[in-house]
Amino acid sequence: MSQAGTCPEQMALELTAALVEQMRRHVIEAAPLEACGMVAGPAGCAQRVYPITNELHSPVRYRMEPRQQLAAFEHIEEQGWELLAIYHSHPNGPPVPSPTDIAEAYYPEALHLIWCRLPAGWSLRAFDIQHAQVKEIPLRLR
Repeated sequence: MSQAGTCPEQMALELTAALVEQMRRHVIEAAPLEACGMVAGPAGCAQRVYPITNELHSPVRYRMEPRQQLAAFEHIEEQGWELLAIYHSHPNGPPVPSPTDIAEAYYPEALHLIWCRLPAGWSLRAFDIQHAQVKEIPLRLR
């Protein structure tokens, strides 16, 4: 865990409990369909979650609604932030990127956050997907 107010220097994503809760509420509300959205901020420090409609309305696949995604990108640019992560849910598992997630990792600079419903509740994990290679990345709360 990094100290409050600082951002990680290594490959990691720092989130506040409020941002995690916002994503968690979104994935719960969307279930049993997949939820999706974006996370942005400066230099690895998440500042905002952008919940976006899954235009596929599917329990096993997502595609962000283009107008909402564009509006999020415009806001991110206006703030001088970076796209830090794409999040989506796997309401019925698995807790890791699916073959489709790996094939459709169109933003290699962004981490991929996957919410998965487990018997004990929803769990969140982060992955770096580069050239079809998947590496789990630590999440840090501040």
